[in-house]
Amino acid sequence: MGASPEKLISQEISVIRSDDDGRPTLFQWNGHEHIVKDIIAVWPDWGFSAGAPPRKTWRMRRHRNCYRVETTTGEVFELYHDRGIKLERGKWFLRAKVA
Repeated sequence: MGASPEKLISQEISVIRSDDDGRPTLFQWNGHEHIVKDIIAVWPDWGFSAGAPPRKTWRMRRHRNCYRVETTTGEVFELYHDRGIKLERGKWFLRAKVA
């Protein structure tokens, strides 16, 4: 069985997080609120961007917390919280909608 097709979105979103563990509970995208019913997966992303120079240091790594979530409408999305780059630090992004 192959991976589910996904639609790359890559847009900044507004997120409400749980007070307990900081995981997303609701996000706003495209003028709609999406309530998170279930967190399917969580993983860190410490990789390097495609444009990183051959000689890399830890400062060049991405520092993201990634989430695959299912909403109350049954849709599945991948979100990430950027903890690294100064310009993006603390922002949330909708990476993709998974079909």
